[in-house]
Amino acid sequence: MIIHRLVLKELIWNFIVIIFSMSVILFMEKFVRLTRLFMGKGADLVDIVKLFLYIQPSLLLLSIPMAILISIFLTYGRMATDNETIVMKASGMSFLGISRPAIMLATACFVILLFISLYLLPRGTQSFKHTLHETIVKKASLTFEEGTFSDTFKDTVIYVKDMYSKDKFRGIFIYQEAGKSLEDPVAIVAESGEISSNVEEGLVTISMNNGLIHTFTDGNSTEISFAKYDFLLTTSGESMAQAKPDEVKTIALWKKYNESVFLAVELHRRLSLPFACLIFGILGPAFSSRIGKIGRLGGFSLSLVILIVYYMLLIMGEGLSKSGTVSPFFGGWIPNMLFGVLAMAVFYYTYKDKPIRRV
Repeated sequence: MIIHRLVLKELIWNFIVIIFSMSVILFMEKFVRLTRLFMGKGADLVDIVKLFLYIQPSLLLLSIPMAILISIFLTYGRMATDNETIVMKASGMSFLGISRPAIMLATACFVILLFISLYLLPRGTQSFKHTLHETIVKKASLTFEEGTFSDTFKDTVIYVKDMYSKDKFRGIFIYQEAGKSLEDPVAIVAESGEISSNVEEGLVTISMNNGLIHTFTDGNSTEISFAKYDFLLTTSGESMAQAKPDEVKTIALWKKYNESVFLAVELHRRLSLPFACLIFGILGPAFSSRIGKIGRLGGFSLSLVILIVYYMLLIMGEGLSKSGTVSPFFGGWIPNMLFGVLAMAVFYYTYKDKPIRRV
């Protein structure tokens, strides 16, 4: 029907605008950080663009369900204010017919987000990490701003007093925490040196002159002086066992489901968030019809309240799962369970044109 195409067109337009706005907002913090790190110091804009694209799957996993609900409330809230919903009902169109464009968009987004969540998300996260590490190695000196503490490299904090050329410095302080490759924490100070890198091996070498190495063991400090010393930093990718859950491929999450609660939580997160699109696609039109003429601003405000409650439940559920209080399945799906029941109830009573207070 023509009316369905018009409503769907408005929904898609609102959806695109909201997705773009949310992607910019969610990426802004990382974009500012990356821009400060790379721009104006010889880094390529291509690297920034690649990082932006690689991080999109993780942003879309959150922003698409949000955009679905907000766009539906904006569209159907506007229709209610302009009495278009009443006209549709008066012409004999059922509430299911009125809701069809929203359900169609929600279903399409469910399929797309399921593909993003299960396939693109781990690959995008891995590519983001690999490109960032590769860029840091190629532009190693860019990670050290004079007068600023840098924690770019894992378990290591570096402070450079003066970068008087692209790769050379005066005055440096390095602190490395104890870890798998280091039994005790170490602090190093040196008068001068230079920075070099090996992209193929993923190594950054800080060659220092005239300094001291302080090793801290059981409250005691051992001091060693040196004329020349090479300090190695690595940015090579972590192994599967050390990788963060969002970097692990979905099939690996499934195979290792019982080995780690964090992997189990990540798996249910990837599965549950796409279903939120379907739930919001059912809830949005029904809620908009129930609350009447709220307009765009009212619809936007109400959708934000619903989204805040949904994501608070998601965060709480995942937290309880990681602490062992509830199962990963229950923790990951509790928001969908609650909002799914609410959506079906509101949709049913709206379709039957019954007051909800009789429930």
